[in-house]
Amino acid sequence: MFELGLNRAPQEASSARAEELFQQHRQQIFRQTDQLFAKLMLFQWVACIVLALVISPYTWNGESSQVHIHVWAAIFVGGAISLFPVWMTRVWPGAVVTRHVVAVAQMLMSALLIGVTGGRIETHFHVFGSLVILSFYRDWRVLIPATIVVALDHFLRGIYWPYSVYGVLSASPWRSVEHAAWVIFENIFLVISCFRSINEMRFIANRTAALETSDQSSRQLFDEAPIGMAVVGLDERFKQVNTRFAGMVGYSEQELLSRTPLDITHPEDLAETKRLVAAMLAGTERCSVEKRYVRKDAEILWVTRTACVIRDKAGQPAHFLIMVEDITERKRAEAALREAKEEADRANRAKSEFLSRMSHELRTPLNAILGFSQLLERQNPSEQQRSRVQHIISAGRHLLNLINEVLDISRIEAGHLQLSVEPVAVAVVLEEALDLMRPLAADRSMELAVDSRLESDLHVLADGQRLKQVLLNLLTNAVKYTAVGGRVDVSVDTSDSSRLRLVVTDSGAGIASEKLSRLFTPFDRLGVELSGVEGTGLGLALCQRLMHAMGGEIGVTSHVGKGSAFWIELPSANSPLKRLPKSRDGRLLETADTAESGKILYIEDNLSNLTLVEQMLAEQPQLQLITAMQGGLGLDLARQHLPDLILLDLHLPDLPGHKVLARLKRHELTRDIPVVIISADATARQIERLMAAGARSYLTKPLDIADFFRVIEETLRERNGVLECAVA
Repeated sequence: MFELGLNRAPQEASSARAEELFQQHRQQIFRQTDQLFAKLMLFQWVACIVLALVISPYTWNGESSQVHIHVWAAIFVGGAISLFPVWMTRVWPGAVVTRHVVAVAQMLMSALLIGVTGGRIETHFHVFGSLVILSFYRDWRVLIPATIVVALDHFLRGIYWPYSVYGVLSASPWRSVEHAAWVIFENIFLVISCFRSINEMRFIANRTAALETSDQSSRQLFDEAPIGMAVVGLDERFKQVNTRFAGMVGYSEQELLSRTPLDITHPEDLAETKRLVAAMLAGTERCSVEKRYVRKDAEILWVTRTACVIRDKAGQPAHFLIMVEDITERKRAEAALREAKEEADRANRAKSEFLSRMSHELRTPLNAILGFSQLLERQNPSEQQRSRVQHIISAGRHLLNLINEVLDISRIEAGHLQLSVEPVAVAVVLEEALDLMRPLAADRSMELAVDSRLESDLHVLADGQRLKQVLLNLLTNAVKYTAVGGRVDVSVDTSDSSRLRLVVTDSGAGIASEKLSRLFTPFDRLGVELSGVEGTGLGLALCQRLMHAMGGEIGVTSHVGKGSAFWIELPSANSPLKRLPKSRDGRLLETADTAESGKILYIEDNLSNLTLVEQMLAEQPQLQLITAMQGGLGLDLARQHLPDLILLDLHLPDLPGHKVLARLKRHELTRDIPVVIISADATARQIERLMAAGARSYLTKPLDIADFFRVIEETLRERNGVLECAVA
């Protein structure tokens, strides 16, 4: 019996609390609906006056007129009906008498509107709408006086003034009964709706009371939660902590109650913590952040802390609830991962610096070798001399190709390879590659055949230079590894409209099937190192990486004794030539190059490079060359002579080239002079950095003479055009 009494007390308290919550909710609905009707009454009064003025503003007696009685009724009777209940909603909001007066007044307003409109049937719907709005009170009793008023109004006016209610001169009493029946029919469903709403309100009140009663259970859940939890007051002091939180930070519960969360927060996280507290007080309901606590033993504790604002019944902040999860182990794994990444980045930077340095050290002597050999070739040497020069050029270019292939593979693996992927005419690129291969094929009495289906308007998405590089490699291998007098065919496959495939087929010895998996491995020549055929073992590996970088594929089929077929595949593209302007006869318009004159300053510390450029420009008498072997001297000469173009090396003895460029761009006299970088550093990152700093172009050593003169011609033409515009 004692236990039964203990259980009954909480139940009785819960029932009492539920009744209290129900009455509070109901009173709130009464007040809100009162305010709704206060606004509706005023609106209906104005609407009634407007209707009276529109429908029948005057009454006539012969040729004389006067204001119609409906207008006066709308103004004064409508005011009397509306103002009194509006006043009651202000004085006694939520009172029983107020909502009953509102119900009577609303039905009287319906009667007035029906009379003003001459008993139009449309106005009768105001009665049914008013009953629906009255049901917002969720008190079926207010429907009783409303229904009585409607019934009496229709019955009395239907007998004595039928025109004002039905719009006819005479009406049967049964018509009033019919209208009353429709009102009662609607009331049945409205009463049912009111009872259902009341039941829902009671259910909500009971549930809320039960939740409040379960506060003791919530306290138990709080204490036994598997994560750290704490309640913090607005004064930022701990008000309550659970056992898990205390164990995480190493303090007892009593010790924490005399402290604040800021007292145990890592100093570097204090500012962010204060900012989040201010944000929550300003309106942010919840925030989650990773932060650090300092344990009592001075160890660092990494946690994920989620905080939210608990508000009182008035909606004002009461306190904060903090939920904390230990993520120290995860953070340690992430410190370790970050350090490994940083170490990898350092290694990658060291690799890039090494490649940049090696590129410079190897390209600088090659610049002189290839440069002077090309000059000798241009000076009409004898046949014996020409043969020797060709050997020098061949050996130099072989070494240059090896350097470029190593650098290209390294750039691709590091993700630094810069590609210009655009529509490329396959026939043009292939013809350029074949032109370069025909001398070698002729020396070996080999036939190079091209598929007749390879039309000039076939285009693929690729980098033109890189595509030619791949084709050259495949054609070179086909010619080198095919016996003298053999045949190399290039065919095209356009069966897939979205992709185009080129196939290079040779009649060579073929490749054993067990070796095909090693074909694209760097430096693996599949055992042909002793065959006497020159090669590095990097070509196919580079081709594979280039094709993948351009969104393409590369593959091979081979049979021993029958030859091999290497294929490359790229996305098809439309010809960009279709968008170019054409002349009347349909040919593409072209622009003619003109020899430009100008003064050029070359800042370079390598004497052989200076001599090479001097001899190249000696063939262009309209160009005046000034040289400087130090950066500081070059800056002085630039300000004194104001050249039309500056050629700048990056590795200078007194001042780095990038600083020379920066000073040129800062000085008022030299900032507009175009600067072309000439350097053995061919890394993409370096090129991007210098171009972003203001360089006009970037040429890599060893120089390609045709490309060198093209850049000079374009730069001087642009410079002279700008100066002519300035003078004009």
